[in-house]
Amino acid sequence: MVLSVVLLAVAGLLLPFTGGGEAAAGTSAAAAAVTKSVTTTRVHVDLASGNDVPVDSRDVSVTVHQTTDLRDRQAVSVTWTGAHPTGGIYNDQTAIKAAQEEYPVVIMQCRGMDSASVPAAQRIRPETCWTQSTGERSQSSEINPFPPIRVDRFAEPAARGLKVGVPNPLPASCAGNDAGLQYWLHFVAADGTDFGGGPKGCAGMPPEAVNVSTSFQPSNTTYGATGTDGTGSTSFIINTVESNASLGCSDKVACSIVVVPIIGVSCDAGGTLLPPDDRTPTAFAVRADRECRATGHYQPGELGDGSGVQQTAVSGELWYAASNWRNHLSFPLSFAPAANVCDLVSSSKPTYLYGSQLMQQATQQWAPAFCLDPKKFRFQHVQFSEPGSRNLLVSGSVEAALVASPPETAYEKPVVQAPLALTGFAIAYRLDDAQGREVTTVRLTPRLLAKLMTMSYTATIGVKIGYKYVDGSTTTNPLENNPTDIVQDPEFRALNPNAMEYINGYDTISASTLFSVSSDSDVIAALTSYIDADPEARAWLDGAADPWGMRVNPNYKGLVLPVNSWPVLETFVSDLSAQGNPCLALSPVPYLPLVAAPVSNPATVTLNMQFQNSNSTVSCKDAGDPNQKLVGLGRQITGRRALFGLVALADARRYDLPTASLLSHTDSAASAKFTDSTGRTFVGPTDDGLKTAASLLKEDKAAGTWPIPYTDLRGDSGKAAYPGTMLVSLDVPTRGLPAADAARYAQLIAWATTTGQTPGTGIGQLPSGYLPLTAANGLGALTSYAAVAAAAVKAQQGYVPAVDGSSTPPPAPSPLPSTGDPGTTGGGDPGTGGGGDGGGGVPTSAEPSAAPTPTPSASPTTIALVRTADTVAINAGPLANAIPVLLVLSLVSGAAALTTLLWRRA
Repeated sequence: MVLSVVLLAVAGLLLPFTGGGEAAAGTSAAAAAVTKSVTTTRVHVDLASGNDVPVDSRDVSVTVHQTTDLRDRQAVSVTWTGAHPTGGIYNDQTAIKAAQEEYPVVIMQCRGMDSASVPAAQRIRPETCWTQSTGERSQSSEINPFPPIRVDRFAEPAARGLKVGVPNPLPASCAGNDAGLQYWLHFVAADGTDFGGGPKGCAGMPPEAVNVSTSFQPSNTTYGATGTDGTGSTSFIINTVESNASLGCSDKVACSIVVVPIIGVSCDAGGTLLPPDDRTPTAFAVRADRECRATGHYQPGELGDGSGVQQTAVSGELWYAASNWRNHLSFPLSFAPAANVCDLVSSSKPTYLYGSQLMQQATQQWAPAFCLDPKKFRFQHVQFSEPGSRNLLVSGSVEAALVASPPETAYEKPVVQAPLALTGFAIAYRLDDAQGREVTTVRLTPRLLAKLMTMSYTATIGVKIGYKYVDGSTTTNPLENNPTDIVQDPEFRALNPNAMEYINGYDTISASTLFSVSSDSDVIAALTSYIDADPEARAWLDGAADPWGMRVNPNYKGLVLPVNSWPVLETFVSDLSAQGNPCLALSPVPYLPLVAAPVSNPATVTLNMQFQNSNSTVSCKDAGDPNQKLVGLGRQITGRRALFGLVALADARRYDLPTASLLSHTDSAASAKFTDSTGRTFVGPTDDGLKTAASLLKEDKAAGTWPIPYTDLRGDSGKAAYPGTMLVSLDVPTRGLPAADAARYAQLIAWATTTGQTPGTGIGQLPSGYLPLTAANGLGALTSYAAVAAAAVKAQQGYVPAVDGSSTPPPAPSPLPSTGDPGTTGGGDPGTGGGGDGGGGVPTSAEPSAAPTPTPSASPTTIALVRTADTVAINAGPLANAIPVLLVLSLVSGAAALTTLLWRRA
């Protein structure tokens, strides 16, 4: 075995987001890719002569595209060349049955490092590698005592016995499960607990493990498929101690990605390499040799169904066999500090930033740079709706709001809107083609998005046939000619010809809606502004049929856009939908709103898209039970997926979600009824797309910021601009704040718009999904304004500088208040040319003001997946504590919004 290592430290490396299609290019985060190579060989011992017989050799090279600063649930691209082509390919390559693939490249996360410099207990071994099920780490047979695992020529003699890894004494729970050949690979947890596993996990399983493939959060163990050209790629999901405590990976516990290119077991069926007393009896040797030498049931590239017909000797089931394990490549990982690192290092009260989910990834990397630096302060981002955050700011309940659009009416008190980040929304998708492979490019028009949002797809044949709309004394079925879902829509198929066909059996319910949020949101305002600016979408919403005859749900006809909160206006109760659904039969409710199933927390949409989970609450759980209830459809089957969700762009980048390209321009000569994308330009959420959109920004003195010019985005100048671009600002009063708090917000603005705009994955850097606010990106005016805004916040004289530079600041008070880093002395003045990041000025005894209402939890927002018998608990951190206020705001603003939304265009 020959092993070589190549480190590729590439500044500004473009990560190959395997599912991202056109949106994959142009990522901004600098990362270090690591490439390692190994020559894998399969060499049998001839049963008759005892000589070595080489039968296969492959030069395999594997690249892991990020190994540093990793966070929980982050997706990392892994690519490889030179591997044996895979047969029996299972669509969901993280499923338990995917282990039956022949010649997969097995990718897993293991605790430890491959290094002689660390103690043996801290080194990687199969016992420290994670699999979801015991079936992926055990072999048993009552009729064949010499399967391939026992005749592996590279295995130690002790590992070639009839019973390997079977506890002695045998646990009572395993009685009757130890007959015949038994090979049990234990899992050793981070705390030293030994889980014996065994058949059906009878000797114990880690609490995060399951023996079924339908759990909400699948394993990250991946059985990657290699093409006939020897290449392959996958998106590997990282688990830290936050989601897998048994594995225990963190910035304190070393872990690695381990890649095992399966070449097949090298056989010593006769036991030639064993002591004479341990050799295979002649009666078994011929069969053992035949089974071990197997080269595969499937042809390269052939699909499998997990039916168990694979030839085990070359399958992923034996990743831990010595013949395969000896070829493993390990990639040491380093992790970002845990999400609660600031809680661990500081007991001081944080300074709170309420607002946009769009900023979650940035604030997660920025916050440790502040709380770990004694010259700075501790801040905490409380994810909250942007309109709600503006309301709290106006009422004085909070001191600062992260928002992505100016207020609908001007602030009644002096508030500066300091630009903080340029990012956007994205339409994430999970879509497969006719062969069950993930579609890598999706194009969407504003009209298609409007169709998804207005419940104009019927979701089921029953609704399509039985839909009724009452208009005065007339009852009609205006949806009878509409497709049931977007995949069957001729407009979608013209732009996305690779999508699966209806005969593939995908879930039309999940494919008929855009999963989104129910709360007020600047993201909804941006999306609906994009839709409203498109002439074709606007005409369709106003009642005109599309060129193929599809019409808007009449409940949404003439809807005035943009809106901050998408209204649920559909009221039809379907009798046909209730058939076979006891929950709906007992309590009839409108069906299509159940399909849309909006959620209050945008992070939930991201989570569902990452794990291909349909939130449509049309499934009746515990049917017939007094406690029966409607629940989501759950995880969709890989190979038959069709899901679309509205997510933050930076979230899509972190979790490697495939994202759609959006229509940016239609040529004047383009046909209204089209069969392909000719004459239409689509732009994905790339850095180039964001940069072009940024070039169209113009300061608006009345608005006090740089609004997104949706009309210009649809013009010739916006042809290459990404339509989902959004500018996030930190809105802070310039009068009335305590001096210590004002200094902190000023320092944050000054730092975030300078030092914090450095792209990267480390503490204090700007993650992928944000375009740096730099002069090179055409955003120098925004950073210059941020510096002036920081000074105005610090001075607290009620001065709001004009974005066009036309205003004059008031004279500085005498003496000038101390400036710089709160809690220290000396240093520069943020926003006025002071030294460094602005150090010193506020006495160390100064404390930030008391936490506003609602009070967030002590920890930053996280999503912790806790597996129980039937449920997954999602801990929304501070958002959970903010929900009471969110509900109140929703009731107040929702009533007013509904009044507005019920207006129709003439």
